[in-house]
Amino acid sequence: MLPSKRLALLLLGSLSTGICGLAAAQDASPTFYADALPVFQKNCVACHQPEGPGSGGLFAPMSLLDYDQAKAWAPMIKNALVTGYMPPWGAHQRHRGEFKGERYIDDKEKELLIAWVDAGAMPGNPSESAQTDALVNSGGGTILPESGWWIGDPDMVVGFDRPVYVRDDVMDWQPTVQMQIKQGELDEPKWISKAELAPGGPWVHHIVSSHMGVGVPGRGPFTYPQGWGVLMPEDPFVTVNIHYHKNPGEGTAVTDSTEAGFVFYEDGDVIDYVVETNLLPHRGWTIPAGEPNYEVNNTYDITEDIFLLSMGPHMHYRGKAMRYELEYPDGEREVLLWVPDYDFNWQFLYEYETPKFVPAGSTIHMSWWFDNSTGNRWNPDPAADVVYGLATTDEMANARIYFAPTTPQGIVVGEEIPPAILERAISADKRRRERTKLLDQNEDDLNWLTEDENSR
Repeated sequence: MLPSKRLALLLLGSLSTGICGLAAAQDASPTFYADALPVFQKNCVACHQPEGPGSGGLFAPMSLLDYDQAKAWAPMIKNALVTGYMPPWGAHQRHRGEFKGERYIDDKEKELLIAWVDAGAMPGNPSESAQTDALVNSGGGTILPESGWWIGDPDMVVGFDRPVYVRDDVMDWQPTVQMQIKQGELDEPKWISKAELAPGGPWVHHIVSSHMGVGVPGRGPFTYPQGWGVLMPEDPFVTVNIHYHKNPGEGTAVTDSTEAGFVFYEDGDVIDYVVETNLLPHRGWTIPAGEPNYEVNNTYDITEDIFLLSMGPHMHYRGKAMRYELEYPDGEREVLLWVPDYDFNWQFLYEYETPKFVPAGSTIHMSWWFDNSTGNRWNPDPAADVVYGLATTDEMANARIYFAPTTPQGIVVGEEIPPAILERAISADKRRRERTKLLDQNEDDLNWLTEDENSR
């Protein structure tokens, strides 16, 4: 064989091997349907789906169930994974497995998604996505029910008499608005099993409500453990205090039609634990201008045995980190919650998988850290001293807890409610009626709305 012919054959063989190797490499690269989609469904589509939830008025910008959208956002997906911005979850890795709905992503899953992006975000074969259906169906609320509520079909929905008008000149505004119950819809006390706040317009940053808890970015509905409930008395005074935060200016006015949905326990169900909440704010401090690591501390004494259900830290733009620490009666200490990189944009409620027993005589130590320096990219004014206040540009050091006394009540739904518990709920509603200054919606100018919009 001539050298030139032998060389040609060798080159042809090498080329063939290279092409086959390239094809094999391409075949081995992760694809959307076979590899990325199951990871998205496990970790991301609770938010990133068509008609996804608007937690605290925030909506995911794309659906990761859709290949075209996932591919278009692929570079941003990689960046969010590399930086740790997504999936959003403030609790340190030490708490993995402790709280419901945790959003940790496994390192291998993160590496797979990054590899999928780096390989060109290829689609693969759509038929391979059939294996992921079970992930969606078993995800417990990862796909929005047909009702449009994450809690399923509500037993009762309440809302405003008319939309709340948020004017052009508003930057920070926190009106308290009553949510009306239709005549005859609640003619006896009910035990709340689930509650959900559904922001009805943009610029709703957070909602503090009676009977429902708090709605903020990152928090979903309140679904209490079986046997845990909140008592709503007959003729309740249902209110929400809504914090609207936006950039003021001509043409920025919007309306809000926030609603709340409730699911009640059925007759025959047993309520052992009546849910209580405490805000635990700390005031009276000043964060100096330029201070990168200002610390605030407070304590709360536990006077009876309780089961701690959940914790909700709250700060504003300068919030840096937050810690709940439990000191037992014998002096031993335990970190209940450590949020080392607090993000104002995501304010989670950390609910235990199993409510935690806290004995009487214990003390909860709370610590907040703030960054008022130029190094904080969210800081609206590093040159200003900052105090506790309602405006977003002020600060807060809040530590909400949800809990219940440990003694089982054995209350059978549909039968007589213990007088002390019923009176406590009625008294709370009475105090709320006496102390609450409601927004006078008659003062709102809604003439610019269309008749159709007004009639909703």
